[in-house]
Amino acid sequence: MFEIDPNSQSNLDEVTTSHVHLDVAVDFGGKVLRGSAALDMQALKHTQEVVLDSAHLVVKSASLVDAAGQTTALSFDTSTKHKIYGTALRMALPEPVAAGDKFRIVIEYETTSKGGAIQFLTPEQTLGKSYPYLFTQCEEIHARSMFPCQDSPSVKIAYSAEVQ
Repeated sequence: MFEIDPNSQSNLDEVTTSHVHLDVAVDFGGKVLRGSAALDMQALKHTQEVVLDSAHLVVKSASLVDAAGQTTALSFDTSTKHKIYGTALRMALPEPVAAGDKFRIVIEYETTSKGGAIQFLTPEQTLGKSYPYLFTQCEEIHARSMFPCQDSPSVKIAYSAEVQ
């Protein structure tokens, strides 16, 4: 198998992501994000599995959304762990997809304080000293700790977000 990116556990040679929509709520007290990531994907070749990169995330559910908006719950596995690259999120598709097929996967999840992408500052750490602050840094391999994704520079993803 041709290895596109040795730093990614996702199946980059089988599927690609074109867009992700994040719908998350910020919990400043708990220093976490809770919500969902909806990934618009396309099969590059015949496959029955989507594998995404994740790190220090609590995955609650995964579902496939068809063109009519019907959702099908997906079984998923997070047992493949790597000490540097995080956890592979493996999702079995209910039916194989062929090259060119487009589909959407929605993942409900929560971040943890161990992830490297999200940093929280207390009000006392900010210039105005009135409000807490959140910033992100996804470079290197940290995007996978903010949401499940194909965390590789070989995948260029448009995005939208609703943050509460």
